[in-house]
Amino acid sequence: MAKKINSKMKSKKNFKTSSSFTLLSIIIGIIGAVIVSSSSFYTVLKFGALPWASVMVALISTSTLVFFKKVNGREVSIVHTIMSAGAMVAGGVAFTMPGYLILGGKLENIDRMQLWVTVLFGSILGCIFSFIFKQKLLENEELEFPIGEATFNVINSGENSENMTYVGFGALLSTVIAILRDFSFMRGKKTILPTIYSFKKGFLNFYVSPLLLGIGYILGIAKTFAWFLGGALIYFVFQPFALIKKFENFDIMKNNFGMGIIVGFGIAVIVKLFFSKYEEEYRKSSNLFWKIAIFAGIGIFGISWIYKLPVFLSFIVVIICILCIIISGYTVGKTGLNFLEIYAVITILTITFFNKLLNGIRMENAVFSTRITTLMTFCLACFVAVACGLCGNILNNLKLGSQTKIAPSKQFFGELIGAAIGSFVVTNLFFILFDVYKNIGPHNNADLMALQASFITSFIDGIPFIQIFWLGALIGFVLYFFNVSALTFGIGIYVPFYMTLTVFLGGILNFVASRVSSKFSEKCLLVSNGLMIGEAIVGVGISLITYYFVLFQK
Repeated sequence: MAKKINSKMKSKKNFKTSSSFTLLSIIIGIIGAVIVSSSSFYTVLKFGALPWASVMVALISTSTLVFFKKVNGREVSIVHTIMSAGAMVAGGVAFTMPGYLILGGKLENIDRMQLWVTVLFGSILGCIFSFIFKQKLLENEELEFPIGEATFNVINSGENSENMTYVGFGALLSTVIAILRDFSFMRGKKTILPTIYSFKKGFLNFYVSPLLLGIGYILGIAKTFAWFLGGALIYFVFQPFALIKKFENFDIMKNNFGMGIIVGFGIAVIVKLFFSKYEEEYRKSSNLFWKIAIFAGIGIFGISWIYKLPVFLSFIVVIICILCIIISGYTVGKTGLNFLEIYAVITILTITFFNKLLNGIRMENAVFSTRITTLMTFCLACFVAVACGLCGNILNNLKLGSQTKIAPSKQFFGELIGAAIGSFVVTNLFFILFDVYKNIGPHNNADLMALQASFITSFIDGIPFIQIFWLGALIGFVLYFFNVSALTFGIGIYVPFYMTLTVFLGGILNFVASRVSSKFSEKCLLVSNGLMIGEAIVGVGISLITYYFVLFQK
């Protein structure tokens, strides 16, 4: 593997060998981590999608260091590592905790300090276990980690300000559109741009969103077409049929079908993982065993201390976390996708099962109590989802670092810094956003969709319409082995069709740009990253302004 990397490096630009872990790189990384974690958290809640921030962050890192005349690949890698960690922390929280509120839980019942400790602890354990398994996934299995490879290509060719010009243009355009769409300049007046544009008297509706357009461009025509097919199947076929037949609970049925496809896709990934070959000497390594045992023990102690859980249940949570981290690393390495909602669902189903099995059991003269509440169930799912999110991020960054020749230990500490900053920012932003926005859930005109969080709430009391769910799971399982984009197809089924159309338009633009020239397509990719940045930052900014205005009024 080392020879493979060395030969690859010879064909690419040699990086400067100056120091990487500098005060400047840490300061820039921390500032960027605040921005990236904030915008990512809003993006997931608003649109139900978390694109990898790696390419965008690589461009920002390179361009910022160019401004300070301090560019080298290693320093960019550190800045990039610190910045990007916050995005996956944001995803882990946004995929899980809003589910408690969707089920009717009160924001004031969530302890701010306990949530922050949960997110921070999950981030740290995710980093540690991912670092432990890096040799297996990066070297022994030789997984591709396409996101890490793409990020290296950006940094490798990035020492010029032209790239940032295109990103800046996209961000400025997105910012202007988002402000005109979301901000009313006069009290009681409508916004200048509509949120949803109707075509043919409402027959087709488009969400006016530069961010969704950018997501569609990055996903490309194949994945967005699968997304579109899922939405079109519901919108043009099954929904009219359900109206004619007067089916009740059609929305729940179609959502469960889409969720089943996603879960089936995740099960297929796990099955394939178990059939892959494992080196005997790696599995039997006593050094590896002791590393896992020590940090698993720390994890068990930490969870028991935070939630006052019995040791056995804390042990179950840590085992789930380790298994999901391995699966997360493998799937990110092979596909570039990280199924955080699947790991949250696995956690919720397992915890719910043991809670029903053990709670209330008589032991001599006492009754055993698991002390697991609905809120605690979501917090534990958040813990696992955050850990898995950091796993995918740090392994992508280690793939990048193996080519920029930076010490893995430095990237590890950079990841911890970014995770700590992201944990603090996202925890506080969670309370700010949900104190401002009350309309939550994957329904029309919701302030915050919280799509994945709504997805996992379906499993808190079992699986409704279980036959439809398992039909979807079977389809998702089969489609995975035929290399079909089952995940995006499933998303298209339960995402509102007006959002699907905007995403698909982005995919079409990608197809057209690629036919013009590869250089033109790359420039459009930079602009699309800017489109995602601008709207997300405006959304967070308006939320903060609204929040503090409400406080001032009180």
